[in-house]
Amino acid sequence: MNPKQLAHWLVKQRLYLFIASVLAVVGAFAGLGKLSFTSDYRVFFDKTNEQLVAYEHIQSTYSASDNVVFVLAPKNSDMFTAENLAALQWLTEESWQLPYSQRVESITNFQHTTAQDDDLIVENLVEDVESISTSQIQQAKEIALNETLLVHRLVSETGHVGAVDVRLAYPDDQTIALRETMAAARLLEAQFQERYPQFDTYIAGLSPFNFAFEEVAQQDSERLLPIMVAVIFLFIAVMLRSFASTIITLFVVVTGVLMTMGVTGFIGIQLNNVNTVVPVIILTLAVADCVHILSHYIRGLKLGMSKTEAMEHSIDINLKAVFLTSFTTAVGFLSMNFSESPPFRELGNMAAIGVAFTFLFSVTLLPQLALWLTWRLPKSDVERTTRFNQLADYVIHHRKPLFMVFLVIAGVFMMQMNKNDLNDDNVNYFSKDVAVRQAADFTEANLNGMNLIEYSIDSGSTNGVYDIQFLQKVDDFAKWYRQQEHVTHVYTYTDVIKRLNKNMHNDNDSWYKLPDDRELAAQYSLLYEMSLPFGMDLNNQVNLDKSALRITVSVENVKAKEILAIEEKAQQWFAENAPELASPGASPSIMFAHIGQKNIMSMLWGTLVAVIVISLTLMLSLGSWRLGLLSLIPNSLPALITFGIWGLLVGEINMGSAAVFSITLGIVVDDTVHFLAKFLRARQEHQMDLFDSIHYAFTHVGAALLTTTVVLASGFMILAVSNFNVNSSLGIMVSITIVMALIYDFVFLPALLIFANKWLKKDYETKDNTASLTPLTTESYSST
Repeated sequence: MNPKQLAHWLVKQRLYLFIASVLAVVGAFAGLGKLSFTSDYRVFFDKTNEQLVAYEHIQSTYSASDNVVFVLAPKNSDMFTAENLAALQWLTEESWQLPYSQRVESITNFQHTTAQDDDLIVENLVEDVESISTSQIQQAKEIALNETLLVHRLVSETGHVGAVDVRLAYPDDQTIALRETMAAARLLEAQFQERYPQFDTYIAGLSPFNFAFEEVAQQDSERLLPIMVAVIFLFIAVMLRSFASTIITLFVVVTGVLMTMGVTGFIGIQLNNVNTVVPVIILTLAVADCVHILSHYIRGLKLGMSKTEAMEHSIDINLKAVFLTSFTTAVGFLSMNFSESPPFRELGNMAAIGVAFTFLFSVTLLPQLALWLTWRLPKSDVERTTRFNQLADYVIHHRKPLFMVFLVIAGVFMMQMNKNDLNDDNVNYFSKDVAVRQAADFTEANLNGMNLIEYSIDSGSTNGVYDIQFLQKVDDFAKWYRQQEHVTHVYTYTDVIKRLNKNMHNDNDSWYKLPDDRELAAQYSLLYEMSLPFGMDLNNQVNLDKSALRITVSVENVKAKEILAIEEKAQQWFAENAPELASPGASPSIMFAHIGQKNIMSMLWGTLVAVIVISLTLMLSLGSWRLGLLSLIPNSLPALITFGIWGLLVGEINMGSAAVFSITLGIVVDDTVHFLAKFLRARQEHQMDLFDSIHYAFTHVGAALLTTTVVLASGFMILAVSNFNVNSSLGIMVSITIVMALIYDFVFLPALLIFANKWLKKDYETKDNTASLTPLTTESYSST
């Protein structure tokens, strides 16, 4: 069945196809009920991910690292007053009531140790705040600000900021538990601020960071999606000058989104803050198919065709191009399966499904809707034939300077690509308007870095953590780490043992060192643990059989490369000083740093495969391997130029930016395919010469390409105001790429076709006539 016969069948059977499509969408509603959202950051990683495995080993060996940290900044810049300590103590006690709380620490309940004769006394650093004296406060301050385990963790070095660290033990599926915890934490913060208005408070920690993924995704959906819908359909109404076309497009797009999300629910894909942008992507991409079909349908009606004739004609001349562009767009998204991160793979698959459904609905739902709803025709020239004839004239007459200028522009920007640094910053995933980002920035500036690197160092034997040689090497490792740039704190069990050794020697500072004897280390630790209150044991630092201990390193909010460089140096230290103790650094910071670097490279490989597949597809579908090969130039330049502009203006590529090639590749090809399809139609079916064929392409598809570009670029640009910076940078880069694609297809591609005409002419069956530069008039095209 050729395109003309298929177009006739689609229009003839339009009512049945419409009903079948609507029933399919209704059936998909059941899948919508199966959709669920996960806010667990672990979804960014495969279960076999090396860094995730190492991190989960630490979580299962010691108490969990999930936490909520209340950071308190008294307005008098002094935590050590009776009123402020009372507030801190109240918050510490109330924090035990948070859901899933396992351990609560602050300077008030810090387990301070002293010795009386042969007895070890363990008690809260601050007791009875209601009757505490000035001298007792001063003593507590002196102890706290000289305690390695506290400074830069629970109190700033000057005492102007304090913190309450609440450790949490979540179930395996922590989505609901996380919501409960964050709701309770925010309620507690509000109660604290009401009772103690002398504080500025921030909620930091791993759980707020984790929850921000879900919260920002929800906010973007509620805030950006309605704006995007309004902007897109305003542009369609203005540019097509048809209210009916706007309603038809809206119906097709909405059904495409519903169908995709319903199928997603049936497949069992969980939504996360990356793949939740799929409705936005489908919303913008689906518009292109509708615009091409509707613009030619309206053109046919204005030429005096009946509704069925106009629709058949429009589908006939657009079906191949629309199918091809949908296919290449889907290929671009499917190339995201090369990604190292599951959410990006899911995004690609969901978007590909959406592209397939929107193409299907554009030829099954749209014809019937168009025949039902189209009553008035726009009075103006929707195709803007005269203006695009003038543009064609200009491009043809000035082809040499235009070709050279835009080739140089492309070259200049491509030379800036090397200024892009393949880097990621998990804290900067969120804009500065997001509370968790504000908390992270304040905490780093005043207390501690939010990035962590943890190590589980195994002694190799039960009770081996008491071995003095083992402890000495661990302590050396901790000392080395404290000397490293960007490191703000090192939390290690050896500091506890050294403090206990000092206590048992009359609190003589010269004895703040490791014991000389293994048995002493074991006795000190046993005495200490037997004196600790509930929830304050050493399970967060030492495993159950005392064979391994945990070191937690806090790092400033630096970028991925710096974190990986620090960890690489640590592994080098192990290799040179204690190879038998070598342990991989593990934490969400390490995990995101690694996945960001890997994802960027894997996505580039995916894009290369997509380029090859799309190029072969174009060669076969256009019936010309030369034309398909030539199309690689205008298809590749826009994204390369965008990365050059990005390198010049920004200079950093994050995990989301790596997806730009995959997302835009199919979209960029859309413009090229539609232009070349009309160009070939003029050459092969209407027997036009080279220049007339270029005119034909401009006048028959120029307006539609302009409309879709404005709509797509506007739609993606709205993502620029997303509070999730991965989506924000993605939206900006995709918008720039789409605009560049139109510019190069309108200015560069025609010149390229002219210069390559002799080479391409072998694939044309008609005789070429390039002698005349006389443009075809608007009326010349009225019958074609």
